[in-house]
Amino acid sequence: MGDKQSPVANPDRDGVLKQSDPAGQATQEEVNKIEVGMIVEADQGDLGQEDVSEAKVTDIVHDQAGNVEKIVAGKGTVFKKQLEIPVERVQSVTQETGGDNPGTLPRKVTISASEDEVEALTAVGSEALPPEGLNGPTYGNDLLDETGKALPTDVGLRRLEEEAQEADKPPGAPETGETGEEGKTGKSEENTDVAAGDDDKVNIFQALGPGLLSGMAGNDASAVASYSLDGAQNGYGHLWLMLLSTPLLQAVQFSCAKIGRVQQKGLAEILREHYGRKVAVPAALLLIVANIALIAADLVAISTGLELITGFWWAWFAAPVAFALWYITVYQNFDAIKKIFLAMSMVFVAYIITAFVSKPDWSAVLTNTFIPHVDFGFASISTAVALLGATISPYTIFWQVQGEKEEKRSGSTRHKFRLATLDIAAGVVSGNLIAYFIIISTAATLFSKHQQIHTALDAARALEPLVGPYAKYLFALGLIGAGLIAIPVLLASASYGVAGTIGWPSGLSKKPWQNEGFYLIMTVGLVVSLLLALIGMDPINLMFWANVLQGVLSPVLVVLLVVIGNNSGIMGGNKLGLVTNLGLVVAAIVMFGASVLLFYGLASGQGT
Repeated sequence: MGDKQSPVANPDRDGVLKQSDPAGQATQEEVNKIEVGMIVEADQGDLGQEDVSEAKVTDIVHDQAGNVEKIVAGKGTVFKKQLEIPVERVQSVTQETGGDNPGTLPRKVTISASEDEVEALTAVGSEALPPEGLNGPTYGNDLLDETGKALPTDVGLRRLEEEAQEADKPPGAPETGETGEEGKTGKSEENTDVAAGDDDKVNIFQALGPGLLSGMAGNDASAVASYSLDGAQNGYGHLWLMLLSTPLLQAVQFSCAKIGRVQQKGLAEILREHYGRKVAVPAALLLIVANIALIAADLVAISTGLELITGFWWAWFAAPVAFALWYITVYQNFDAIKKIFLAMSMVFVAYIITAFVSKPDWSAVLTNTFIPHVDFGFASISTAVALLGATISPYTIFWQVQGEKEEKRSGSTRHKFRLATLDIAAGVVSGNLIAYFIIISTAATLFSKHQQIHTALDAARALEPLVGPYAKYLFALGLIGAGLIAIPVLLASASYGVAGTIGWPSGLSKKPWQNEGFYLIMTVGLVVSLLLALIGMDPINLMFWANVLQGVLSPVLVVLLVVIGNNSGIMGGNKLGLVTNLGLVVAAIVMFGASVLLFYGLASGQGT
């Protein structure tokens, strides 16, 4: 936001500072000193002054008497915006001071513009600042609207950001509860016994929201491909890993939520501010590499789904899909279209029904679920790493911190943690349950018949017991819907990480010209991902190895969560508890161990 300024001092011709009109409007004499190139800031609304580029005067329009009538401000080098500002809006004009120290004040024009007025401006093009404030965007309240708001999509987080701004939450300020600032004086999660009042009673319907749907949305198209490959290749052998990963994922996601709730900052910002760029930059690089691989895999998944439906080669669809998603994410709200995507992505719930229709060997299912079986063969280890990477991934770690930062929860600090715990648990169990039944379905239909997955059509056959010859269309719809939901999330997650590391402002609630650096990161990331998708790698292999990469990189971030969550300088009295720490440590050990076995297999030539 721009600095709120009372009448700003301005120099007269002798270098003596002169006050603007007490009413807050600059005098005609001051306005006539405006020059092209001066910085333009709003007293309340955000014109992107903290961004990589600043809004500046690009043109000045005079009346017949030679006085300034209006100014034209331009913002952005790639995502450009022009704004005509009537002279009545100008509050102050700050020029260079005279005397011994010229140039000590910025050459700046401060205008009157509220947050609502700036929010009402379009994402691109030229327009005039409206004379009166406009209301921000409104949303419906039907089931899909509430689902879309809660789901960690780009639109869902954009809405949360907007609501946080409307509540005038100070940017970067730690969340406060009944006991004061959480990061300094908040009470400990495990060791505090607070008598719960009316506000502290946990209402399950109040708690459920982003955490529940986050777990469901975590089964993106590449993850479904990895689970399918695991079932087809290893049968029921890795079901115990799904059981083990459930409490581990709960620990990871809850620690992310707690860190975001206490600090009210993104993970990249926390790393940069408390540990410096020597830690923040490598963490951001891990996220970038992991996300680019997943975006490429999901682009291929969407294109493969379109190939199943149309019969045309998938590569023809990759570039148009990438451009459409870029345009939608950057310039559009796409609320109505998103509802369709959500409905399409829910197709994978059909695997639960298919698991029963396909008549698996339930005794083998239960035995492999509760009794661990470790196969040190390379094929088994690689699919285990992919399974773990699809479950606990870098982007969900960064995203959960950001999402909890923006999520509004009522009640005391302790109550907010309870709500987050229940919310995340519902999402973790729901998401892993679908993954569990995907493995059962593919094991019962493909592994039992010694059929491997080489193409998307092979993977779709797991749904044949339920829908017969229409299996490929149902599977295709799921791939397309899940991929279209996931890619904007992955792009935004990478942008949050990079922007937070550099120190640029970030947020999907801002227009591209307001947060140009943030959206430029998204654009570059998508271009690189598209190139990776088109290098000619087999689509199923690309989706599989993208999740293997997640499994290799994620434990590094889990270790960082342990360090941050137990730093009293960051968490104050809300450090992570014993159970959460134990879950994080076990998650790191299991994933590091699987990665070591994977690299050993590659080094010994087993992967060739």
